[in-house]
Amino acid sequence: MKWLNFSVLIIVWLPSFLATYNPYKYSLELLKQEPFSGSYTKNEEAFVEELWIDQKIEHFDEDNNQTWKMRYFRNAKYHKPQGPIYIFVGGEWTISPGLMSTGLTHDMAVENSGMLFYTEHRYYGLSLPFGKESFQVDHLKQLNLHQSLADLAHFIRHQKSENPEMQDSKVILVGGSYSGSLVAWMTQLYPDLIDASWASSAPLLAKADFYEYMEVVTRSIELSYGVNCSLRIEKGLKYLVKLFDGNKIQDLLYKFNGCQDYNPEDALDRAAFFNGLGNYFALVVQSYSAYIPRLCETIMSLDSNDEVAFLKFLELLYSEGRRSSDCQDFGYSSMLELFIEDTDQSTGTRAWFYQTCNEFGWYTTTKSKSTSSETFANQVPLSYFETLCQDAFGAEQTAQKLADGVEQTNSKFGGYGFNQSERYAQVIFTHGQLDPWGVLGRQTGQQAIVLTGYSHVEDLASIRITDSVQMNLAKLRVMSFLRSHL
Repeated sequence: MKWLNFSVLIIVWLPSFLATYNPYKYSLELLKQEPFSGSYTKNEEAFVEELWIDQKIEHFDEDNNQTWKMRYFRNAKYHKPQGPIYIFVGGEWTISPGLMSTGLTHDMAVENSGMLFYTEHRYYGLSLPFGKESFQVDHLKQLNLHQSLADLAHFIRHQKSENPEMQDSKVILVGGSYSGSLVAWMTQLYPDLIDASWASSAPLLAKADFYEYMEVVTRSIELSYGVNCSLRIEKGLKYLVKLFDGNKIQDLLYKFNGCQDYNPEDALDRAAFFNGLGNYFALVVQSYSAYIPRLCETIMSLDSNDEVAFLKFLELLYSEGRRSSDCQDFGYSSMLELFIEDTDQSTGTRAWFYQTCNEFGWYTTTKSKSTSSETFANQVPLSYFETLCQDAFGAEQTAQKLADGVEQTNSKFGGYGFNQSERYAQVIFTHGQLDPWGVLGRQTGQQAIVLTGYSHVEDLASIRITDSVQMNLAKLRVMSFLRSHL
């Protein structure tokens, strides 16, 4: 309930909220927030229990018996003996009771007398294998998808062995975004434990140079509002490039109370500025797509001239930093600050960045070697993210290590080009048409659904009259598919 009110507040006042001393902080954190499944009451939440389970820190070393405690939620309100087990798999966020109190997974448990679980991913939320020291480089080595999937396998085996009423229960996994990837990969690695899975907005192909993301952001803005808005943004960004090239950007940043040590001639400072600005538009498209028209109406109303209107929009975007007594740091150091060990990591930003540096990539570049695209001003190369990885995690975190990790992930799981009768036959995939992550997911075949007019993980809520007919029919298809495996 609180999340819904907060999300509306964010969009209505997004420009002033995002602009703080570090103008990159909030958009980056909000991009990895927990999926939203609908509003719920305190009475509904009262049935959700917070529990803990011992997990091995290293599942693949028989000589290492060191353990830690993983948090999970349980809602047993609807469960009857041997009823199905529904597990919503946590991702790169802190779990909360909401997904156990409302939403389509909750509704399926009600329908089928199921047990509801929600697991928290290692190194996120309160599930920290080494406590406050978990984010030290040496300890982060135990953070990877294979250890996480082994956590989940142990969790399922434990629940069945310790609870006679679930010994013969079917197991259904549900996940969204990265956790949607996990449920698909889990179904492949541990088919004996899983009966069926639903992967919402799940990227399956690891890719360092994910330039397509920002291309879809542009296209989604155009689809949601019209070409005038996307063109105005494009022209505004190109004008910013001219200011940088002409060494005139300092005057503009001075208006935003920018710190004096910002160096527009430094490639990393320049890339950080455009990356941070791109993250704002990515946030709106990915997480708040219903507000794209409002964003565009604001941009289109500020002036008849595209360049002037875009600069006025930036004044709104960075207005809070302009009023701050401290200067607003647009430099590379401000972006790096979000990933270093000494920073408050309660949101898991460092942990998630570590995973991307070692397993997935998924970097929203706008300057790719493999395309002539000039999306979002063509100012953010892959080398910028490779440098961030190395500066955040040390000299061993090389570009080659990233490339090797991406190759290993794809070699193990096969990306998104597969014969579903041979691989992932037990998984149904859903994607929003506007979602940039859909490019890396499964969007074709009888067990894939693309939702027109929707973006990232927008299909987790219950069937609602406020949703489109297509959305509600898709939810019925998901329910039918999972029910057929019970």
